[in-house]
Amino acid sequence: MTARQASPLTALATVPGFALDVAAEVAATFGRRRTRLLGLVANLVLALGYVGWSHWHPNRPEMFAAAHLGVAVVVWIMADVVNTNQLGADGEEVAAQLARGRGVARILATKNLALATVIAPVALAVTLGAQALASRAPDLGRASLADVGAVFCWLGLGSVLSVLMPYRPLPWRDRLAARHTWLRWTVCVTAPWIVVLGLEPALGVADRAAGLTGRGGTLALGIVCWGLGLAAAARLARRRNQALRRQLHGSPAAL
Repeated sequence: MTARQASPLTALATVPGFALDVAAEVAATFGRRRTRLLGLVANLVLALGYVGWSHWHPNRPEMFAAAHLGVAVVVWIMADVVNTNQLGADGEEVAAQLARGRGVARILATKNLALATVIAPVALAVTLGAQALASRAPDLGRASLADVGAVFCWLGLGSVLSVLMPYRPLPWRDRLAARHTWLRWTVCVTAPWIVVLGLEPALGVADRAAGLTGRGGTLALGIVCWGLGLAAAARLARRRNQALRRQLHGSPAAL
């Protein structure tokens, strides 16, 4: 198999220093990218409030844990631009990596795994909390695997959207002053939520199908979705190479 034919995940496994790159991304998330981390925390608070309100039944507390709350929280958090604008949020840095010959699949996988390091423990903690509140808790191991599978599934989707709709974050005052950016910015922010609503029926079907494959079915499905997302993102990046580079460098139309 040639380097061009190799899948993104296979190629990543042979790249020296990949684990160090992921560790550096995690460190940056808790260091110079604290605004992004605060966005995740805000989404988590909103998600817990909405999911708790919509799933909690005082007379049937077992339903609280049975509703895959960890997965529900993951979907809420990862429909946000923290996941769907992974390239644009660090536009100049990503453009420099592309100029040095680093592939989009590796760049996104590095950022994906750093996000997973932050979000997966949150989803697991939500599931454990739900188990503590439920009177008849379902299989904790299966629920935990579903949480991690959901994280990777949405990372795959976020990778595709990161290539299709990257934008450069601006302070609110600058955004309000740049009226020519309002339409594109609104589309980039709201499109992920539209995608989530559109895919909601499919999620139920996928959950039932994965349930037939055993405890690890949802995790396996999530990893497959992640690999397909990285492959699709890499293909899209090659097809729209020039436009992507302009957007990452922050051309006025792409802010």
